Amino acid sequence: MRTGRLLTAALLMLLILSLCACAAAEIYLSEPPADWADKDLFKLTVFDVNEGDAMLLECGGEAMMMDGGPNPFREDLKNALESRGYTHFKYFFSTHYHDDHINGLYHLMTYGFTADEFLHSYNPITVNLDELHGRAIRQADRNGIPNRKIDEGDVLTLGSATLNIHRYGEINNANGRSLTVKLTFGQSSVLFCADIIGRTQEYFTATLPAEELKADVLKVPHHGITPVNEDFLTVVDPAFSIVTNREKDVPKTKNQMEHRGIPTLYSGGGTVYCVTDGMDWYMWQTEGVF
Repeated sequence: MRTGRLLTAALLMLLILSLCACAAAEIYLSEPPADWADKDLFKLTVFDVNEGDAMLLECGGEAMMMDGGPNPFREDLKNALESRGYTHFKYFFSTHYHDDHINGLYHLMTYGFTADEFLHSYNPITVNLDELHGRAIRQADRNGIPNRKIDEGDVLTLGSATLNIHRYGEINNANGRSLTVKLTFGQSSVLFCADIIGRTQEYFTATLPAEELKADVLKVPHHGITPVNEDFLTVVDPAFSIVTNREKDVPKTKNQMEHRGIPTLYSGGGTVYCVTDGMDWYMWQTEGVF
């Protein structure tokens, strides 16, 4: 009898642990409570650069810029980062060389901002083939910032967050080859999709493990200009999405997210903030404010 009671207790404990392990993250559409200031956090700031990507990632006392948005917002970005106390970063991360992504990084360097590394996905010959990438690399050299090519399978760290790099290099399309990042912090995750097109989404769905695409938060590909591939979206299965565009300019993607029941914020309407303690998320937006 005693053995039976012990076995029952053990099974009950295993059930409780299993339920706890499978507990879904909570998404709160508000600023975090005051006591979160004392926690180890991952913070994501998606700046309002209309149709473009400019994102500040912070974790464990380290920070990086993932893209920097287009030219018209260079002063706003400079002021926003200085107001947050940032003039040096662990990484300047360029997902690809289009102007709505790389221009802000170039201008930050002309203003004297520095980083431990300038990361990109291009061979040295591209410096001479693409004007925007070339001038960014030359400015990094002038600032004493080493540049490094990264590619599929590389892994980076930011504080205690891990960034797994993915790239479909067998497609002749700059957007399609842009760097995709799966960031993991505790049990929380974000999938940053840069400007990947439908063929790249299909390729990732077919070749990457489902758990590598699954994420709490999806940074929607290519500013939501076209809807996300349905199979890809099913595998990612986000609890929340961010579109780096104005809501009024992406009606098809807006309808797709609403049909799927995925809460979405559009950074073209005001800078978006996301904070997690490794389990739960707080998301909010400063509407109409950079």
